[in-house]
This record gives sequence, C-alpha cells and structure tokens, in this order.
Amino acid sequence: MTWYETIDEKLARLRAEITQVQDELIEAEAELADQKADIAAFEYEYNARAGYLLEQLAALEEEVKHYLDQIKLLRNRRIFGTDHVPVEEQYRRVWQQPPPPPPPKPAEPPSAATEAQIKKLYRQLARRFHPDLATGDAERARRTEMMAAINDAYAARSMTELMAIARRAESATPETTAVGGQTAEEMAQVLEAEVRRCRRRLHAIDLEMTNLHQHHLVELMLEVKFARKRKRDILGE
Repeated sequence: MTWYETIDEKLARLRAEITQVQDELIEAEAELADQKADIAAFEYEYNARAGYLLEQLAALEEEVKHYLDQIKLLRNRRIFGTDHVPVEEQYRRVWQQPPPPPPPKPAEPPSAATEAQIKKLYRQLARRFHPDLATGDAERARRTEMMAAINDAYAARSMTELMAIARRAESATPETTAVGGQTAEEMAQVLEAEVRRCRRRLHAIDLEMTNLHQHHLVELMLEVKFARKRKRDILGE
C-alpha cells in the first residue's frame, strides 16, 4: 500500500523541520562566535606573555642587520662615493609599508553569571535578526547589518551593547510578512526554500569552524587549557 503525504501533513512537517534547523543554526552561530572570541583572547595573551621573547629576537636581528647595512654602506661609499644610495635603500624608501597597528585588547572575561546572561541574550537576538531567517531581500539586508552589530557585541562580551540592541529592537516596528494569496503548495515551496537556506548556512559555519581548528594558535591554546587544569602555566614556564 502506497502512502501519500497530504499538503497539510507536508506543511506541518516542514514547519517542524524549520524550527529544528533554526535552533541548530542559532547554536552553531553562537559556537562559532565563541571560538573566534577564544582565539582572539588567547592570541592577545600569547603576545603579551610570550611575545616579548619574539620581540627580543626581532630586536637582535634588526641590530645585526643594522651593522651589516653599515658595513655594506661604508664599502659602497669607498667604491662609488659618499653620495651613493644602495638599491635596497632606494626600494625601502619608496615601497616599504609601515608596520600594521597592534590588534585591540580583548575584553576581560565576564563572571560566570554574566556570561550565561550574555549567551542567553545573544541567542534571543540571533533568533530575531539572523539574516537566514528573513523572508525577503530588504529584510535580509537589514538583518545582516543588525547581526553584524550583535556579533561584535557578543565577541566583546559587552552586555551593555547587547541590551541596547535589544531595547532598540523592542521599540522598532514589528516585521510583517505578506502571505496573503499564497496557496498551500506555494507556502510549501517557501518553507522548503527556507530549510535549504538554513542548511547552506549550517554547512558554511561547519567549514569555517574547520578552518578555525586549523588556526596556528589553536593547538597551543588547547595545550595551555589542559595544562592549567593540571595547575601548570605553559606560557609562564
């Protein structure tokens, strides 16, 4: 006996599927934001605590290079005269870019209670403003801008900024979705497209997480975390 899914059963199934995939999407976005924040915080700590050794080495290398350049300059002046400027120096004056500014200091980690509140509020805002949950291009563009601000505030662990965004959202005009005139079949197509869009974003997040796990500092970050559980401070040793 062949079973056929009625249109009402299909709509019910798709709505349940959307609810599930949206929950997965919000959790994945939060996990991605957490991973990025952890790496940024560890990178700052690493540069602050262990980076000074690299700075000393770089200073020594620069000093050696300076003396070698002076020797080369004196040798060239004996041959070409005192007004001679080496090709390397000409290139440096024209093309060398100034060093990039140091990365901003990450925010101090909040207390456990505040962290829980931040995570809860982030998920609430992400559920409301995630671009992949939009129903039109104009709404998606507006949500993309809002989600960028939400992610920045979450990465900075700024409860103040997240609360300000939430207050602004409460005072905004509620979004409306035009569904009048849609047949059940058209509604099913809309829901199926929504599921596909959410799954594409989940796949993109999965790829981004994989790339983050290959970050050059992640392995050291994990070693430092495990060592701290054993009361060891690798960066200080």
